[in-house]
Amino acid sequence: MLALLFSLVLHVASGESINAALDSARAVFAAKGERTTIYIAPGTYQEELTIDVPGLQLKGTSKKGPAKITWYYGHGYQYRSMGNVPNYGGSRTRRWNASVLVTAPDFYAENIIFENSFNLYVSEKEAQDSLVDISQSDMPWTEKERPKKVMPTRPKEVGSTEVAKRAYRERAAAISFTETAQHAHLKNCTAIGKQDVLYGDQGASIWWEGGVLSGAVDFIFGAMTLVVDRATIIANITDEKGDKCYISAGRSGSEDSIARGMLFYKCHIQSPVPGRVWLARPWRWWGETVWAYTTWDEGVLVPEAWHTGLTKGKECPNSYEYRSQDASKNRPAWVTILSKPQLPDGTKLTPKAWLK
Repeated sequence: MLALLFSLVLHVASGESINAALDSARAVFAAKGERTTIYIAPGTYQEELTIDVPGLQLKGTSKKGPAKITWYYGHGYQYRSMGNVPNYGGSRTRRWNASVLVTAPDFYAENIIFENSFNLYVSEKEAQDSLVDISQSDMPWTEKERPKKVMPTRPKEVGSTEVAKRAYRERAAAISFTETAQHAHLKNCTAIGKQDVLYGDQGASIWWEGGVLSGAVDFIFGAMTLVVDRATIIANITDEKGDKCYISAGRSGSEDSIARGMLFYKCHIQSPVPGRVWLARPWRWWGETVWAYTTWDEGVLVPEAWHTGLTKGKECPNSYEYRSQDASKNRPAWVTILSKPQLPDGTKLTPKAWLK
C-alpha cells in the first residue's frame, strides 16, 4: 500500500459538491503527493464521481442520517448529458454505468450510501435530462456494435418507481472498481441497485466490511478479488412474476489466473420474497466463489442455491461452501462442501488470508 501522509481534510455540507472537493484533492496530490480525507454531511448528493486520487478517504459524518451518493445512468439509453460517449456497457461506459468509479489504489469509505437510481426510481436529475434508446442514437456504431434491443420509454415523473419493474431493468452499477483500484476498503457502507450494484475488474482488490449490499440480478460481479465481510445482503426483489435474485457472478480473470475470486464471510441474507434467491450464478465456469458461515432468513434460498445460467449449463468447479445455515443440502454436484475452513490449496477462509 502507498506510504502517504494525511494532508488535506475537507468538509462537504449538504447542498455542496463532492466533485469540487475531489478537484482540491487532485490538486494537492499532484503538487505534494499527499492524500485527502473528505467528510460528507448527511444528505443526498446527485453526482457522478471518479475516485482517481490515491489514498482518498470518504467519510459520512453522522450516524443519525446517511450521506448518499447517487446517479441515474443505465445501459440501453443515450443521455444528452453524456455527450458523445457511447453508452454501451462494460469499460466503454464507466464499468457498467457506475455512479462512483474507483480507479486509484487505497480508497477508503465509511458510512456512505452508494446508489444507482436507474432501476429504482426517476431522480430529479434524470427528469431534467433527455435520452434516446441507444439503438436509435446517432453514435458512430459499426453494424456489429449497434444495439438491437429496444428499451421501453422511461417515465419522466420525479420519484416514479415504474422503472423498478423487470421490463425496465438493465445494467446500472452503484460503485465499480478498475484494475488499478487495489486495496480498497469500505466500512459500514451501503450499495443499492437492482441489476448490477458492485463491480470490479481483474486486478482490483476490495474489502467490504459490514454494511449492506442490496440488489437483484448478478449484482455483485466481476473478476476482482473481493471479501464481503459480515455484511447484510438484501435481495431487492418484489413479488412480480419472474422476479428473482442471483447475488454473485464471479469470473476470476482467465482460466489460468491465480488471483482469488470472491469470499463471502459470515454474511446474512434477507429477502422480502422467499424462495427466489441463488447464492451464485458464475459469470465464467472457472469463476471462484466461496460462501463461508452464511445465514439467511427462513425460506429465502432456492434449495440448489447455485446456477449455471451464464455458463450455458457448464459446471463451475471453483464453487465452495463452508458451514452454511442448512449444511449445504441439495447443492449441485459441482459445488464443493468444505469440511474445514480452507480451500484445497490451503488458503484459509478469513478476510486477511484472502486479501494477502
